This record gives sequence, structure tokens and C-alpha cells, in this order.
Amino acid sequence: MADVRAPRRRGRILFSILLLLFAVGLLPLIYLSWDLVGRSRESIESTQQEWQLDKAKLISAQVAIYVAGLRSQVSSIARTLEIDAAPGSFPRRVEQIRGEKALARYLQSSDNLVYLSVADITGNGTWSGLDLRDARLTEQREEAFQRGQHGAAMISVPIVSESLQEPVVVLGEPVFAGQPVAGVVLAVASLQPIRAITSATGGRLFEVYVVDNRGRLVAHSDPKMPMAADMSAVEIVRIFMRASEDSGRMVGSRRSGAFGTTAFQLAQAGGRPREMIGTFMRVPDDSGWGVIVQSDVETAYFTAIDLRRQSLKVAAAVAALAVGLGFLFAGQISRPVQKLAEGARRLAGGDYGTRVAVESGNEVGVLADAFNQMGEEIQKAILEIQRRAEENKELFMGSIRMLANAIDEKDPYTRGHSERVAYYSACTAKHLGMTAEEVERVHLSGIIHDVGKIGIEDKILRKAAALTDEEYGIMKQHPTKGEHILDAVPLLKEKAGDGLMHHENVDGSGYPRGLHGEDIPLLGRIVSVADAFDAMTTDRPYSKAVAFEDAVARLKSLAGRKFDPACVAAFERAFLSGDVSPAKARRASVASRHFDIKELVGEAPPAAAAAGTAQGTP
Repeated sequence: MADVRAPRRRGRILFSILLLLFAVGLLPLIYLSWDLVGRSRESIESTQQEWQLDKAKLISAQVAIYVAGLRSQVSSIARTLEIDAAPGSFPRRVEQIRGEKALARYLQSSDNLVYLSVADITGNGTWSGLDLRDARLTEQREEAFQRGQHGAAMISVPIVSESLQEPVVVLGEPVFAGQPVAGVVLAVASLQPIRAITSATGGRLFEVYVVDNRGRLVAHSDPKMPMAADMSAVEIVRIFMRASEDSGRMVGSRRSGAFGTTAFQLAQAGGRPREMIGTFMRVPDDSGWGVIVQSDVETAYFTAIDLRRQSLKVAAAVAALAVGLGFLFAGQISRPVQKLAEGARRLAGGDYGTRVAVESGNEVGVLADAFNQMGEEIQKAILEIQRRAEENKELFMGSIRMLANAIDEKDPYTRGHSERVAYYSACTAKHLGMTAEEVERVHLSGIIHDVGKIGIEDKILRKAAALTDEEYGIMKQHPTKGEHILDAVPLLKEKAGDGLMHHENVDGSGYPRGLHGEDIPLLGRIVSVADAFDAMTTDRPYSKAVAFEDAVARLKSLAGRKFDPACVAAFERAFLSGDVSPAKARRASVASRHFDIKELVGEAPPAAAAAGTAQGTP
């Protein structure tokens, strides 16, 4: 039977129906949910912008008021010192302040100033408050004094005091008394109140911080943030520093190097950058400071994200329901179709008795009835083909046997010779490990091995005495004549014609071509052994039959010269196993038309299979 290739894998109808249900019922739900979430996000973003902008305005105003208050306090002290100060008398006024400890009393009434000093133009003066000797503070005080000497007020950038462990600023205010500059008032003010403002304003939803014009942190709603941390690498701070009057702008989220995420915050978040949205607002004074208000996206959009999560849950539930309903209802359609598909696969694989039982009143049921009817017709056609094939084979084999019988009838002493040779050849092939199909081919070769004798004169074939050299030369022509006869049936010649080479010897001394060793076709080597054995075990006018044991011994003695050793060994195994015996030989000569290859072959022994592998098969 021809090989049936595995069918190309195709999708199942059930899956197609489920996909349709998914597309019709689930995709619109997902789209609607996604659209609602998108609109909700836009609304939340707008609300976030308003909240952040309000907070930024409030904090920037509070920072501006606080800084203005610090400046006002220092300016008030300078203006007070200018009252009733005669030209050249400011040094005496400084001495008076030192003696009266007036600065100490002033500091006691101020919650924000931690250091206050007054000095004349030469640098001689008095101070009160904390003894702050930080190098950075000393440097800023000296700069403020120098600017004051030239009549300019100053407020420094935020500085972290090593003594106080909090951010401070240095303020300087010149004193004018009868001359351009009589002295300078210096103050160090704490920025702790600004930190308190950001801490109070920030919370779980917002992150609030104030930076100076360099991007350094002034105050942060997170008390764990390092003081005066450099925030210039944060994106929203960079945008603030580049902007001039563009305050209150909402800045979108960024994931990589997300703004509002410093190295410290990254460490706090386990190294994972946060996605943020934020707003910045400049402090409305000349300080150059700015207020940043921002929110974590996950926090800001919690409602939208939660809505999306709930939508996905609903979509999953709908999908599960669709799958369940699909299996329940679509299965009523797909199961009959699956039965039909399975039946079609079995039918295509050669099981022509396949029928499908589908109880359905729709088109699928009609298709099942048509399939069953088609199967019955195919089975009838196959049985008819098989019957005709057997008839043709019987006619073919009958014709071959008729030809062999015609040959044997020409020589009454060799009647049944072709059938016995065919049987012996098949037994040898079996013990060489050949398949049933190959054994049948060998058997056919044995039947037609002497077909060429039809062209030999009867007086030579039936001569009782030994042949003359001339007669023997004519007899040696029968293999060649057999080839010419088989030219009329190319398929038979191709399948079994190699048996005509049964007179070739492995040592090259045979005829008609003098072939040597494995140049002789295997069928010819097999038939050569069988033909010689039958000649030795059959009575001839010029020789008497010998016992089977003696004939086998004679074959073995000629192995390697006349016969193939492997074929002789296989024939001996057939003899020892009982396949070759006088009784079976007699039966073969008269009943070969009932010869059953499968019955003969059975299960070849391992040794025989190994021998067959060594010699090869035709």
C-alpha cells in the first residue's frame, strides 16, 4: 500500500469559534476599558497639575516671604544704626553696642537668626550668637563684608552648617552714616523653617522640595534627603534651571533617569527608577530659587491604574465565561466534525472499513452520511481491485509455470526441476535473512532460470549420453537465449532475470560471461546452488541421484570456487532446519502453484539475518 503522508496540521473549529467569541465579546470590552482608563488618566493628570501648581504657588510665596523677612530683619538693624549716627562716630557706636550687649538681646527676640555681627569699615566690630567657624560660613561672611564695604547687600547660596547640621544663609547689609559706608551688618539665618514648610506640605501623594539657582537642595519634604544635595542631574530641575519665566509648567513622566530620583532615592527604592509627573515654580524674588512639586505616577494615577486592573479582571472573567460557553455550545458542532476528520484520516491511511456515527440533523449529519456511503463505495472498489490483482497475479504466475512446465516436458528426466530449484532458492533466500518480498523474487527467478532451454534442440536436451564439445557449446547458450526471451517482458526480466546467471562461478570459470565473485548477481549465486543441488539429487541418464547429505557436503567442498560460501552456508542451514528435505522437494515439484512465501519465511533466525546483511540483498 502506498505511503500516506501525515496530514498538514490545521486549526480546530472549536478554536475558531472561541476566537470569534473573543473577538466579538472581549475585544470591545478591552477597548472600552482602555479608552475609559485613558480618559480617566487625562482627567487625573489635569487635576494633578492644578493641585501641584497650587502647592508650588503656596510654597514659593511662603519661601519668598521667609527670605524677605530675613532680609528685612537685617536691613532694619542697619537702618536703626544709621539713625543719629554722626560722621566718624560709627566705631564708637559699635563699642557702645558691644558694651550694652544689644546684639544678644536682638537675637533673643528672633527665632531665625543664629548669628549677628556689626563691624565698622575697618573690620573692627562685635558679634553675638553661635560661634560658627565653619570654613564655608567664614568664607561667605568675608564675601558679604567685602560687598557691604562697597555698599551692596548680599544673601548667600544655601550652606550646610557643619556646626548646626542644618542649611543656613549668610546675609550682609551696609550701614550708611554720614559717609558712603560706615559699617556692615552680618547675619547667619537658619533655613529650617523652609524645611518645615516642605515637610508640612508634602506627604504620601506629593514630593516637595526647594532648590537654589545651582540646582542644590534647600529643603525637601523627605527629612531623610541629604542636605544641600545636588539635584541638577534630575530632569525637572534641569528644565527649571534652563527656563526663565516658564513657571508652573507640568512636566510629563520619564522612566529612565526619572526626575525627582536622585542617587539617594534610587538606593531607597532598591535601584529602580521611578516614573514621575511634576510642576516647578520660581520663588518670586531675586534669589533664583525654585519650588518643585511632583508625584509618583503609580500614586498619582492610582485610580486609573486600579480601574485598568479591575477592567482586566472583568475581561478575564468574560474570557473564562466565553471559553466555557464555547466549549459547551461550540463543542456540539466541533465534536461531530472531529469525528469526521478522524474518520477521514483513517480512511486515507488505508482503513477502508472506517465509518462514523454522527447523530445530527444539520449539514454535518448529511456530510457524515455521505462520508459513510463514500467509504462503502471505496471499500467495494478496493476489494474488486484486490480480487482482480490476485487474478492477474495468478494468470502471470500460471503463465510462468506453464513456460517452466513446457521446458521440463522436453526432458522427462528433469520433470519438476524448475519448481524444485525455485523452492530450494526460496529456502536459501529465507536463511540469508531476506524479506518475504525478496524471497518471492528469488522463487520466481528459480522458476524461469532455464527458460532459455526452449531454444535448445530436443536431441541435445534428451541425449542420454554425455554431450560432445559442440553440443555442450550449444547447451551453454541457454542463459543468453533466456535473456532474449525475457526481453519481451521487461518487468519480469528486471525482477527475476538475474537467476539466468546460475551457471556463473565465483572463481570466474562459469558462463556465459565469466563473471567473478560478487560481480555475479545475488539471485544468480542463489539459483546456482539450488540448481546444482537438484541436479545431484535427481536421477539422470548419465548419473544416479545422491543422498541429500552427500549433496550438501559436495556443495560445501565447492564453496569459494564454484559457489558463493554465504549462499552454501544458508542452504546448509535450510537443510539442517528441515526446510530442505526429500518430502518437501517432492511436494514442491507437484504443488508449487500453492506455494506460500509468508509460510516459508516466517521469522528468519538472527544468524541468517546477519549472513544476509553481510552479502546484501538484490
